Amino acid sequence: MRSLTVFIPGLFGPDIAIHPDDLPGMPFLDWFLTKGIHQTIKLNSASYALCELFGLSSEQGDHPVAAISRLSDDNQHPEGLWLRADPVHVSADRDGLILIDSNQFVLNQRDALALAADINKLLEPHGVNLEVPDPYRWYLKVHEDYKLKTTPVDSVAGRDILPFMPSGEDKVKLIQLMNDIQMTLHDSDVNKRREQEKTLPINSVWFWGYGKLPKIIERHWSFVASDEILAKGLSMVAATPFEVLPETYNEITDKGSNYNGLIVINSFQKYSYYHDLEGWLEALLMVESNWFAPLLKALKQKKIDQLTIKTDINSITMNKNSKYKFWNKKKNIYSLINKSLS
Repeated sequence: MRSLTVFIPGLFGPDIAIHPDDLPGMPFLDWFLTKGIHQTIKLNSASYALCELFGLSSEQGDHPVAAISRLSDDNQHPEGLWLRADPVHVSADRDGLILIDSNQFVLNQRDALALAADINKLLEPHGVNLEVPDPYRWYLKVHEDYKLKTTPVDSVAGRDILPFMPSGEDKVKLIQLMNDIQMTLHDSDVNKRREQEKTLPINSVWFWGYGKLPKIIERHWSFVASDEILAKGLSMVAATPFEVLPETYNEITDKGSNYNGLIVINSFQKYSYYHDLEGWLEALLMVESNWFAPLLKALKQKKIDQLTIKTDINSITMNKNSKYKFWNKKKNIYSLINKSLS
């Protein structure tokens, strides 16, 4: 059987009112919405949902995103416990302390290392070191087993941080460390320069994804294609062939007559976080022409036996016989947005 799952968090738009006239024609997506079998879901985090697509269970704690993404950053097995400490900007407004993640600022490796050096002076007495293999992904190797539950940065971006602060028995230690790091970053020469240049300063870190690298997990997919570093790390842990997401489905290499593939398209979330309607509409047009059009062609030509499009609000499953469902009521993207003008 040739089965394909396409995971597209944020596909159905930012949380703002949208008029139908503002939406472009989407005949290929509309076909999927009309012919497919729908299942309503609600994902609080695309990162954690991706872990669960690989069969991981977080039980009462975190998914170990830090260790998994650390693996994919340098291709070496990260021993022990790890915590993401991603650089962010926190801004006070009428809605609270709003977290702005790396989708909204540029940070080069030189400045990231300089900021990390300032933080490591603070951490040195505790025997902890901040590692920065990528300017937007920072890591702490933790030497004690904290009782913690954190919230993924993709669940907090564009929102007030206070409801999402760490919880658990050891939350006070982590919150105090976050506060100390904020004080250190406030005095950083890098941030003083960024403010002079009218660039968002990196005035905090966000802790999330605590845990150790899981042992080899059951292989759920025969291949994975994505531009998401976490998907690459999960593929490595699951010993699954991984390829960088191409610009279009037509560039996905032929997988033969029997496969169960996963494609992760992460083009929409950054627009949903920050209520960017224009950016979201551009992403819609891209995914319609580059992905939905060739996917529908492949399904109709019976080159794919089953196709599932999974988003953060639903999953839609089609098969090679879906085209015969003439009785289905026509649906379009507006009917799935779950937003309307009063």
